[in-house]
Amino acid sequence: MPTLLPSGACAIVRVMWRSWIVPMVLIASGCEVVFPIEAPGNSDAGTDGSQGPGPRVFSSPSPAAGLYGGYPKALSVTLAADDPAATIDYTTDGSAPTIMSASAPSPASVSIPSTKTLRYFAANAAGQSTVSGEVYSVVTTAQGLAGYLVTGTTLDGTSPVVLATPGQGLAAKANVEVWVQSSCSVCGAQIVYGVDDVDQGCLYDASPGVYPGVTTMKSFNVVAPTTPGVHEVRIVHIEETSCLAAMNTMALANRPTDARISVIIVQ
Repeated sequence: MPTLLPSGACAIVRVMWRSWIVPMVLIASGCEVVFPIEAPGNSDAGTDGSQGPGPRVFSSPSPAAGLYGGYPKALSVTLAADDPAATIDYTTDGSAPTIMSASAPSPASVSIPSTKTLRYFAANAAGQSTVSGEVYSVVTTAQGLAGYLVTGTTLDGTSPVVLATPGQGLAAKANVEVWVQSSCSVCGAQIVYGVDDVDQGCLYDASPGVYPGVTTMKSFNVVAPTTPGVHEVRIVHIEETSCLAAMNTMALANRPTDARISVIIVQ
């Protein structure tokens, strides 16, 4: 059962949007806004999800346009390619990036001080990836709902994107901020993490208080799947009595409030 959460305390409706409009209605559960995960950095790519002959590039954290209207503060987005030698070119005004745009070696940290349309591609000796684009909405108004912000994730000490062998254990770190709704300031909260839809642990499990809540640097371990391919490290916010209780709900599989914070490419 959710910790001290009044029944029907904060039901709301929001609309999800990106650089192209999606008429998707999102309904809150308790005081947590329900929103779907964004596709992993391929919004401008072909229907097969390909990104051209060059390296694949991913964003961390994923956009959250349906999360409280957007992220609650300015943040830094990391763009990282599956080739450490790749160079990433990007724009934040919605225009198509070129080789004359801002560029940086992978991983590249991009400041998002306000709502921006981030578009990017990566290049190496093999070629250039297809341009990808995502909208990052930043809303700096007072936060009355429960929420979280997880940024700066690394799986190898340098990047949110890593190559791994099947079943490999990976040491991870992330900056974690979490808070509860103003209508229940003593509520507890968990941020469950895992890979794809399988829970592996909690980045937070306590009572953080209302916004801005608690901010901490969290070290944790992630186990790569045994199936080759691209896998997402995801998080989900839930209010239960403990981390064990949260994981017993199979949070990543059942809660629609998840977000990508990293990518594991199993070879």
